[in-house]
Amino acid sequence: MVFNPGDSHACVQSDGGTLDYRGFNISKEVMLGLMEAFDNQQELPVFSPNVIFDSETASCLRTLHDLVLSGSRGPGKEEQLLLLGTLLVQKYVQPPLRPVPRYEEEVRRVCTFIEENHGEHICLDQLCRCAGLSRSTLLRAFTRSKGVTPYRYLENIRVGRAKKLLEQGVSPAEAALQTGFSDQSHFTNYFDRFIGLSPGAYRNMFEKRS
Repeated sequence: MVFNPGDSHACVQSDGGTLDYRGFNISKEVMLGLMEAFDNQQELPVFSPNVIFDSETASCLRTLHDLVLSGSRGPGKEEQLLLLGTLLVQKYVQPPLRPVPRYEEEVRRVCTFIEENHGEHICLDQLCRCAGLSRSTLLRAFTRSKGVTPYRYLENIRVGRAKKLLEQGVSPAEAALQTGFSDQSHFTNYFDRFIGLSPGAYRNMFEKRS
């Protein structure tokens, strides 16, 4: 459900169950900042319809909500907010906005930058300067081209590099340091979620083979 500024609304449970929902209040300033990327528009959008059925947008909102509740401090939270706002603006602002160009060369430059600097701290502003695009435009173009956000692409690159280090016998702590993860705990959690094994268990597999 999407509400425009000033819309009157209420929340009433329709049956005897427990009401459970996730929501965000997006400030006027944040929304105007997003709209500037669309044809230099400087007015608040009007969303229609208000009740939407869209699994992609719902999944994006759910992921952002989980990141906020978990206290995430990484760039993934900012990316997810931009992605959610972009999906809403692209799909449900009236009249619909024109499609964004593919920006294939700009996306390639960003991928190269990520691959060459994955061990360093990389923020979204750096990627925007590399591409010469605004945040929301880069996010939409990159996600459409690669199927993942720039931050997820970066973490995939880091995990791939970490796998090679672990296969060579490098310790998990050193692998986390060399591949740019903020700390070993973050590295371990992401590696386990992505690979299905802890870094230590993955390294031990290759030690036993040796």
